Amino acid sequence: MNHLFVGAVFPFVISILIYAARRGRASINFLILTPLAMLVCATWAVLPDLPRTFGLAGFDQSISMNPIIDIFFWHYTLNLHESYSPWFNLGFVAMLATLFWAAWRELRRLETSRPVAGEGQHQRQVKVPGEPLHAPPLTHQRKP
Repeated sequence: MNHLFVGAVFPFVISILIYAARRGRASINFLILTPLAMLVCATWAVLPDLPRTFGLAGFDQSISMNPIIDIFFWHYTLNLHESYSPWFNLGFVAMLATLFWAAWRELRRLETSRPVAGEGQHQRQVKVPGEPLHAPPLTHQRKP
């Protein structure tokens, strides 16, 4: 799990900095591209472990001892100092929770700032017998 966390933390930190620079505002593109960038980087970080997943354990052993795989977000170095701490799992879940919180916050802002249909638009007043003209306009037909 530490490879996934290390891979996903870089785009996450960059997005947090951008989000803070925009004073807590995020576009829909930003909210879509951030998790995609985290997915791509996390996949890149675990790419050297995929041969073992597909049953190629011999190939996995040969590349896991090669320092060149540090191009996959320090995969070789992390394997040398591997730890199975739950903090990586908690950090990964905290990143995802922060993304959901930011998306929910933007959706809430969008819904509260968008005018309700009919508000702010000029509507034609309909004179209904028995009601004064200054009553709010009807938006539907009254049944006789």
